Amino acid sequence: LVQIFYYLNGVAAIFAFSQLNYRFQRLLEENCQFFDFKSINKFKFDLIFQYYNTKQWKSLQISDDEYTPNHIEYFCQFYSLINDFPQLQSLSIENIDSRTTYTISSQLPFLTNLVSLKIKTICGEAMSQFHLPNLKRLVFTSCLNIDWIKNFSKLETIEYTTDGYHWHDKDLRWPLTLKHLKIIFDYDGHCDRIQDSLIHLSSLKSLEIYQKEKGTISPNGQVWENLIHSSLPLLKIFKFYFQFQYSSQIYKQIERIVSSFSTSFYVFENKWFIRCDVPKSNQGRALLYSLPFPFQIYTTSQGSNFETISTLLNDYDNDLCSNVFSNVKTLEVLCNSSELDENFNRSEVINLIIHNEFDSFKWIHILNKLQQLELGSDMTISSKNFLCLLKNTPHLSSLIAENSVLQKATEYWNNVSICNHLSRMILSLKLCGRKIRSPPISKNEIEQIVQIFSSKCQHLSLYVHSPIDTIGFILQNMSQLYSLHVTISAETYPSINMTWLQKQQSRFNSSNCIIVNNERDHYFWLGKHQ
Repeated sequence: LVQIFYYLNGVAAIFAFSQLNYRFQRLLEENCQFFDFKSINKFKFDLIFQYYNTKQWKSLQISDDEYTPNHIEYFCQFYSLINDFPQLQSLSIENIDSRTTYTISSQLPFLTNLVSLKIKTICGEAMSQFHLPNLKRLVFTSCLNIDWIKNFSKLETIEYTTDGYHWHDKDLRWPLTLKHLKIIFDYDGHCDRIQDSLIHLSSLKSLEIYQKEKGTISPNGQVWENLIHSSLPLLKIFKFYFQFQYSSQIYKQIERIVSSFSTSFYVFENKWFIRCDVPKSNQGRALLYSLPFPFQIYTTSQGSNFETISTLLNDYDNDLCSNVFSNVKTLEVLCNSSELDENFNRSEVINLIIHNEFDSFKWIHILNKLQQLELGSDMTISSKNFLCLLKNTPHLSSLIAENSVLQKATEYWNNVSICNHLSRMILSLKLCGRKIRSPPISKNEIEQIVQIFSSKCQHLSLYVHSPIDTIGFILQNMSQLYSLHVTISAETYPSINMTWLQKQQSRFNSSNCIIVNNERDHYFWLGKHQ
């Protein structure tokens, strides 16, 4: 039992077992060392820090997002990473903003026990060089200024995502001890710089290169082959995903691209097989990727109107053929005519994003593990299709949608069967106003939404006209809420602060609520309903 507590998230373990008896309470205090505070409510966060000794914790995860607004700044006001977490070996801080970057970064050099660090998103300009003598794994999102990491003398693994804070002409300089490197970038002009940065990494065993956005520069397998031959003698794993502009006028270029990844070096020496998806239309987006598909996000955009070229023979490795898309966690369906790839039969999809008309029946067999559904502003789905989707996705808990889309899918909240499913399933609901001139949600409709979602919903995001008679009503009637995000369309309205909130006769005050305002967006991180 003691070993189980060691591996469990301390937050979940404490609220599951702490009320059983004194012995369990002592076991939790002595053995829970991993604490993940993402998406937690303020009451639970305060309670754990009030009663538990943080000085023995080994792992900490905090995040500042719409589920836990102002979480990191609130944490920094009361706790010091240096003094309160001296044994910390793993630290994850996500969605850090400029207000808290310095506070956090100034403490990092003193966390000398850290083995793993995850930090998103930062600007390298704000980071000074420092040394963490035991750090072996670093996951970070930042601009191209990464000079601050070069003194990490024992670093073996990096996962780096570029972010467009600033443009830098500096070279990317990695610690020479790296064995595993994963880079996710958007602008294809970065590719040359990435390749140049690898020439000194002779200890590298695993390399992953993923391009998030469509570029104009075509990938070249020969360049990568030459680089690996000359500079990466120990490389055993090479995974990649490139997106580039295609037109039918340059079809022969596709042949050259595929040919450059079809040499004996790729196919016979290393068994690094690729697939290239090319649209049959005159132009579009082409994909080239290693097999199995390595990236966690897969976008189907051409429907069945694309040609597939692969260096993997069907009879070479049946297991590889049948698991081409086993790594995909997020599936994005852009096109009305999109057909499911025949190799999409062992799916781990937990996020589905739909942008157009959607036929649930032909996709449902790969969605049994779905947790989050996002309905794009231009998509349409019939109530019959929507009900089919809900009935066959037992793990669905998060729904993001343009309000007008969800209105039609639920027959304007009048389809009892659909509304009952939503009431039982949805813990997080985000009703967006992404379209130009999207009408805000009316007071009458807010009452319908509250009636349907009040029993389970923990995170709610809405687009309303005015805070008057809306925010207070929601807080009074949705007792399970951890967080509330309201975007207001009115040009003028009262200041949203604690004084205003207390006038709404809500159950919240400065002891159990934090309010964060960002122009028209207002975030409430909520504690226990009193």
